[in-house]
Amino acid sequence: MGIVRLITIAAVIWVVWFLLKRFQEKLAHRREHQQVSRKKSNPVSNIKKCTVCGVHVPESEALEHNGQYFCSLAHKKANLDSRQKPR
Repeated sequence: MGIVRLITIAAVIWVVWFLLKRFQEKLAHRREHQQVSRKKSNPVSNIKKCTVCGVHVPESEALEHNGQYFCSLAHKKANLDSRQKPR
């Protein structure tokens, strides 16, 4: 009876291992699916156009000054410098 008991224990260990592995794969798949659905459900609501170069930037990332929007600090400074220079 020793070999039958050993085979039974090995089979039970294998079944438990197989089920745990499958459960982990389902959890990982579910997490990936949730991350993808979160990305799809967060559309960018307001897009602003850079006054200098015309690049479209999300409002949350754009720099605003006197009602104008800029994609970078360099463009904001360039616009302010060009306004301040006497002609």
